[in-house]
Amino acid sequence: MPRGMTLALGVAALVIAAWFALGVRQAIDTDRASVIVGRGGVSVADAAHADALLRSAGWLNPDRTVDVLRGRLLLDEGRAGAARAALLKVALAEPRNAAAWVAFGSAAAGDRQAFLLALAHVHELVPPVPAPR
Repeated sequence: MPRGMTLALGVAALVIAAWFALGVRQAIDTDRASVIVGRGGVSVADAAHADALLRSAGWLNPDRTVDVLRGRLLLDEGRAGAARAALLKVALAEPRNAAAWVAFGSAAAGDRQAFLLALAHVHELVPPVPAPR
């Protein structure tokens, strides 16, 4: 095999390995933030740590999971209005994203119209399962 081709294949292999490593790091950061946010009622230190993890995960691979977690974190911090705005943005950008609509519904407590909007979308995307006979 010519030396140039060997070098090109080596560089390509390194780029692919780096891409996978970044994906793994993003998944780990997202999972860690999800654990913190999933606890609810986070402390200031936990919120700051989750925010740093989400910034890292969003930089490495910006996807809607990170945005939904950010919205849930805002809700845990007691910033319901900001959480509703962030989560509605995700839900409208991805209208078939049931997780975004569920999170938006959680943030919509106290806003009947927003809650009913979320409920309608969740009901459409995740219809009730009939009871076994």
